[in-house]
Amino acid sequence: MKSALARLAAILALSLADSPAFAHAQLEKAIPAVGSTVAAASEIRLKFSEGIEPKFSGVTLTAAGGGARETGAPSVDPADPSVLVVKIAKPLAPGVYSVKWRAVSTDTHRTQGAFEFTVKP
Repeated sequence: MKSALARLAAILALSLADSPAFAHAQLEKAIPAVGSTVAAASEIRLKFSEGIEPKFSGVTLTAAGGGARETGAPSVDPADPSVLVVKIAKPLAPGVYSVKWRAVSTDTHRTQGAFEFTVKP
């Protein structure tokens, strides 16, 4: 009886671990890349592991001194709904920038994260 119960518990645990209900939109790639140095940046593109709802997702861009930089409304790439695109309103001066992102996937799971990139002089 104990071994049958243990097998049932193991099967249940494995089936729940594989369940898509546990999936979250994980950041797979960013442009500008995480920790990179770029000559310029006119937009931020974030590639996630699944489709994103742009109305509930977004990016905050700040300079090293803490000043927020203006960005456009988030949208998804028409060719790939897992890519969140945020336009940068004005050219960025040389320096270090922080990107804080939040994403709501099409299955309504929320994730968030942050990274930095540098614009070279």
